[in-house]
Amino acid sequence: MRSPRKLIGGFGLLAVAGTVAAIGAGPLLVSGADHLDSPLVKIDGRVDLTDVYAWRTSPSMTTVALNVNPLTSPADSKGARFRQTALYEIKIDTNGDARADIAYRVKFSGIKIFSDGTNNQTYTIKRATGSAARRTEWSGATVAIGKTTRYSGTKQSAAVLGGGKSFAGPRDDPFFFDLVGFKHLKERVLAGRQDLGTVNDTANCALADNNAAAKLLSCFTGTDTFAGTNVSSIVLSLPNAKLGGTGHTVGIWATTAIATKSGWQRIDRMARPAINTVFNITDGEKDLSNLVNPADDRSTMKDTTVAVLSALSAVVVHAGATGYTPAQINAIANVLLPDTLTIKLGNAAGFLNGRKPANDVINAEFSLVTNGALTSDGVNANDSAFSSSFPFLAAPH
Repeated sequence: MRSPRKLIGGFGLLAVAGTVAAIGAGPLLVSGADHLDSPLVKIDGRVDLTDVYAWRTSPSMTTVALNVNPLTSPADSKGARFRQTALYEIKIDTNGDARADIAYRVKFSGIKIFSDGTNNQTYTIKRATGSAARRTEWSGATVAIGKTTRYSGTKQSAAVLGGGKSFAGPRDDPFFFDLVGFKHLKERVLAGRQDLGTVNDTANCALADNNAAAKLLSCFTGTDTFAGTNVSSIVLSLPNAKLGGTGHTVGIWATTAIATKSGWQRIDRMARPAINTVFNITDGEKDLSNLVNPADDRSTMKDTTVAVLSALSAVVVHAGATGYTPAQINAIANVLLPDTLTIKLGNAAGFLNGRKPANDVINAEFSLVTNGALTSDGVNANDSAFSSSFPFLAAPH
């Protein structure tokens, strides 16, 4: 955890409230990686993607994970489940055109509820390639059938045809971030407050965010908002050969959809953490981002991405640090969009090359959008240790 002095220095960049509020850069401080990112996904947590991960687990194997059911308490985790009328997909672009060339599709059925209130479900995984992978549909060759792991039960996994294994069930939420402190900070910035104050200032934290005496840092404690909460995870460990080949760079993202009378309706989409929540400003923009595909990202959200990056760069300059030039901002927007989690298969995960659960993506992204002026949110590790064995995520609380 970084010292209060370093945190104060970093947060001083946010004191120019008017610049930030004018274009809505506030979403940078509103939500987690993708938890509850838009009105549409808030309807049903079972199809609300919270995070997507892809990382090397051996020179020839890559593990991909997606999580749903955000902020599930231990009490609610006992009955948590996947939606049986939903389609969960992991999409892989193998040629850099931001269109899927491979899709792994997961559906759940046959729920069984036990006397202790826990449950399990049967899941089926299909693999589709080519143009079929670009569609949202239940098609492809069946490559795995398994049972979800019960809450507090023995881990269950199923073999995947062609190599690898699969898992589905409750896990600790591996995302770590001081959301509460940032939410108050954002509200106070947008209300015109500029007095930084100090962290852990209980008296000033208790003030309403629009109170003229409220201090920007008062509610910031470096406490992980997601500590003690769980998610529902789908984890696939697959041979690189099934994803594009070792040494090849691919783009990965996840989607969820629900069955309707007129077909599958997309609900959520995610790849890199916080892209939707940071760079889309209105609820309508956030919903639209979830409904379109990565190939559409530059046409639908590049303008807002550039606007947010420009506003943050202006804050950096006002604070006396070095901001980005317009050309640099445009280049960064082109790196972040299309929104796919790019990874060179066989290489260790790091920022902009896959994502491992232990990676501190908030620190990395804050450093990126502020040109290195803000480098930490004060929460630098998960609350639970990760496992060294499949499915690698920590057991649920």
